[in-house]
Amino acid sequence: MPRLRPLCRRSPLFGLALMFLAWGLLVLAGCGRSEAPAPRGDWKGRTLRIGTDGTYPPFESVKDGELVGFDIELGGLIAEELGAKVEWTNTSFDGVFPALMAGKFDLVMSAVTITPERQQRLGFSSPYYTAGQLVVTREDNLAVTGIESLRGKVAGIQINTTAALVLRKFPDIEVRQYPSIDLALQDLRNGNLAGVVGDGPTLRYFLTHGFQGLRAAGGLLTEEQYGIAMRPDDPELRAAVNGALQRLRDNGKFAALEERYFGESARKAEAAAEVPWGKVAKRLAVGLGLTLGLTLLALVSGLPLGLAVALGRRVRFKPLSWLCAAYVEGLRGTPLLVQIIFIYYALPQLLGVDLAPMVAAVLALTLNSAAYVAEIFRAGIASVDPGQEEAARALGMSRAQVMRFVVLPQAVRNVLPPLTNEGIALLKDSSLVSIIGLAELTRAGQELASQLAAPLAIWPLVALFYLMATLPLTRLASALEKRLHRQA
Repeated sequence: MPRLRPLCRRSPLFGLALMFLAWGLLVLAGCGRSEAPAPRGDWKGRTLRIGTDGTYPPFESVKDGELVGFDIELGGLIAEELGAKVEWTNTSFDGVFPALMAGKFDLVMSAVTITPERQQRLGFSSPYYTAGQLVVTREDNLAVTGIESLRGKVAGIQINTTAALVLRKFPDIEVRQYPSIDLALQDLRNGNLAGVVGDGPTLRYFLTHGFQGLRAAGGLLTEEQYGIAMRPDDPELRAAVNGALQRLRDNGKFAALEERYFGESARKAEAAAEVPWGKVAKRLAVGLGLTLGLTLLALVSGLPLGLAVALGRRVRFKPLSWLCAAYVEGLRGTPLLVQIIFIYYALPQLLGVDLAPMVAAVLALTLNSAAYVAEIFRAGIASVDPGQEEAARALGMSRAQVMRFVVLPQAVRNVLPPLTNEGIALLKDSSLVSIIGLAELTRAGQELASQLAAPLAIWPLVALFYLMATLPLTRLASALEKRLHRQA
């Protein structure tokens, strides 16, 4: 054990070096991205960056870790027509349009309905698919025959979809919004909804791929056209995409693609009989790895920053103390989701700082976590008897020596339990970074639930993976706490 002491003395510097190394690699990774602005006109040899939300089959979903679906293949064909390479970004539908406007990618292909509201701020290609809204209800609920029969009842929709525009005309229908359409369908099966309103092709996919006991009620309510979204200030790209779509129609490739996904053979395709548990576990394990990596980096960076902020609030130099207090109140008083969106989507617009998703996610989690860690350390320092500080000062120790050798060792022991709770909370909060396209554990579960149309099978497994991550952390912190108290 004595031979370990020199290592223990070097460990803070070693830890800081590791932290700076990790951040350096992250920043280099962010700076090394091919984020050059998309060229206008000729796209040959260039990279066409396309954003999508891979939870909306049959247009886009994730299978065996790869994006698949009608939009995905169509995007590949358009890039081929333009002589360009294609680079897909899979992100939450909530964040797909802010990312487009922030220049994160050039196109959005995600079953986007062309609406007058969207046309006011986005550019669209010529329509490439005609769909419509559909009502789905339980097979045993014969009272629901269409949208009119939902009056006075509760209907579910996916958030940010044009189903909201349809139901806006029926104020006597109570609307519940869900992050994905499969969760709305599951709530319908549970008996909490009278119906679900959504895009016809996607609802029909779910009815034939796992949601037995549900049926379509009536025909299509609307006729909606899907378009490829882009920034409105890029008419050259719009012309290039429209030209590629026309050539695909002329040479028959578009018709063949449409037949494969929406033709007779697609309608007769049978769903997989069983959930592929091995592939599901592998996909969730990859998501868990990203979740743990994000949490570890944010925690390792947030601990020293939080300690510095806590000490900054104790200094006699008031401007620094007020600055630290404002940091804590500002970060604790705003939602983490808003902070992630601001760092990733707003900074490129406001300051020209364009961070890679991983860098932005770790930065947001670190800044948010540090605010809470600062308050934990401040409470731990305050819990140390002031008489000990006075005694140490009477022995001739400086304020810094008193803090380092007397106060902080005791404060760290006192704050281990709340720091553990902060680490667990941070691990779970990391699920919010899915809005900027990082497929951590929750996002991986969402993609699997949509692709397999089996939310009841996937979400308990996601919870089990989270439990597998948090239980060892809790046990480790408990053991460390006991050891430190024995040494006290």
